[in-house]
Amino acid sequence: MGELLGALGLAWPRVLLYPGGLFALVASLVLMRWLAAGGTAPAWPAPPATVIDLAPPLVVLTLLPLAPARPFPFGLDLPVALALLEWPRFRVLAARDRAPAELLRDYALPLAAALAVAVATGGLELSRLLRWPGAVPEQALLVLGAALWLLGLPRLLRAGPGGAAGALRALGLLLVGTLPLLGALAAAAGPWLPADGAGWLLPPVAMLSAALALGVALRVPERWAGRIGAAGGALVLALAAYAASTVR
Repeated sequence: MGELLGALGLAWPRVLLYPGGLFALVASLVLMRWLAAGGTAPAWPAPPATVIDLAPPLVVLTLLPLAPARPFPFGLDLPVALALLEWPRFRVLAARDRAPAELLRDYALPLAAALAVAVATGGLELSRLLRWPGAVPEQALLVLGAALWLLGLPRLLRAGPGGAAGALRALGLLLVGTLPLLGALAAAAGPWLPADGAGWLLPPVAMLSAALALGVALRVPERWAGRIGAAGGALVLALAAYAASTVR
């Protein structure tokens, strides 16, 4: 308990400034305006902004392993992060009649992405998404997982709540997809970019690149996104089986 309290005492910049706090509020507002300008803003009405809806996605944003924020000794797993980010949507879904098959389609690509990154990195901790694997099959799985995650976001963002909680949710979903890209950039830039410089330079580059990739995904017709996702899911299974066979 003392270790946890000490860690929380050192984490106030994360809570107030970055990656939570002020950064999260401003970045989520910019993201929602950009989505609205592209005609892909959340279609569901914004629920009242309450602490019970705002806190879960804000916790995920605060605990993301993003430099140059000071490392935090307690992290999140990808399934826990997804559940916390989707809490505002689950609260709205409780009052809506949405078929289970629709929900399965909503989360098919994120679940396939989670499988890919779990095999590629050997676990589901968010911090593992920053570790660029050494073997080519694992590298391909990590890249494919990030691509499937971003490809699945348009469906989740369109069928989700607006308002402050929806904005924090959207930002968190995007930044989770940013982590593998940040790991790849860090691995590529490691030989020539000092660690301190990489911590300040690479996260904005990765975030902007992920946002641009999301912009491309938003323009993919939903029918084609489903077909691409099905092909990507099959490739994930094939690469996962190959990676498992090489370990043996």
